[in-house]
Amino acid sequence: MVQRRDNRLSQLDLFARLIYSVKSLRYVFFFYSFLSFIFWFLNCFEVEWLYRFDWLFAIPYDIVALFYVPEGITVDLSLAFIGSFALILGFIYDFILNIFYNRIITLQEEEEKRLERQKMFSRRKRKKLPPTAQPAAGMPVIGASSGAVFEDSKLIFLIMPHVKKIRRKREDLELTFQEVEVWKQRVNKKFIQNVNYSKPMQKGYYRKNLFLVYKDFNYVDDFVYYITPTLDSIILEFKKYGIITSFSYVLSAISNMDLLEKELDCMDTVLSLNFINEFVVTNRFKVTYDNKSIQKYTMDLKGEYNLSKNLTISNRQPLYTLYDRNKHKEGEEKI
Repeated sequence: MVQRRDNRLSQLDLFARLIYSVKSLRYVFFFYSFLSFIFWFLNCFEVEWLYRFDWLFAIPYDIVALFYVPEGITVDLSLAFIGSFALILGFIYDFILNIFYNRIITLQEEEEKRLERQKMFSRRKRKKLPPTAQPAAGMPVIGASSGAVFEDSKLIFLIMPHVKKIRRKREDLELTFQEVEVWKQRVNKKFIQNVNYSKPMQKGYYRKNLFLVYKDFNYVDDFVYYITPTLDSIILEFKKYGIITSFSYVLSAISNMDLLEKELDCMDTVLSLNFINEFVVTNRFKVTYDNKSIQKYTMDLKGEYNLSKNLTISNRQPLYTLYDRNKHKEGEEKI
């Protein structure tokens, strides 16, 4: 069942890429319309060399002749009709493809949600999680003063893409809200494809932002090491489409999966602070990571921030920036 749905997602992605690639054909209609009006204007002045290009309009001329024949000394409007039809066809073509493209994007989202529900259902059948996650006998409690984080903590990663159009000319228009959402979906899908090798324990969307959960917190060093070139490759890929991509992301840790939604809510607030392209980590992450026997990374205090969504309640918590311990020097760029 899962394999069949994976195949369907691949087919939908293929259709989406195909439609997006052929959308550029609308410019053929627009360019043909532009040529028609230019040639019509020149034809009004009886430019002689213009007749060398009759072959460009031979077929459209025959079609227009079915319902319009210039008489007497009236101005021949055939090319004007051809230009108008080409312009209208261009807009109709673009409108229809946008409908199909948006429909495929919607089907992809629905299929991914069904697939995620199927995986969650399968996991629950294989292993029933206890109502509360308690530390094993003899297992030391880490950082009890900062929310009782245990050694069996899970790693959580929440990421939000930012996209904007490369403006090659001053008059270039910015992306519309709908276009931004479509590009964000494409970036998220590409990111999921690139991190599937890591086999996250759980993945999904929280308030439109993608999250990953890994069963073993000790995977963090490998995750951070590989995620940086992964994001760099996505940035380069979408630059080819004329899109500038950047990311906000945050890492945290929990020991009880029942607390996942609450922790994601806090991490979502961190994303709203719009720290771009740097590994921001919570205090839970720091307390858990500081108790690792081998630490490849180090952390600097970024500051204390109010992470409460209720403006009447103050919930100031420290946030940190993650660095490579071996490369980190004062003033050096973050990983």
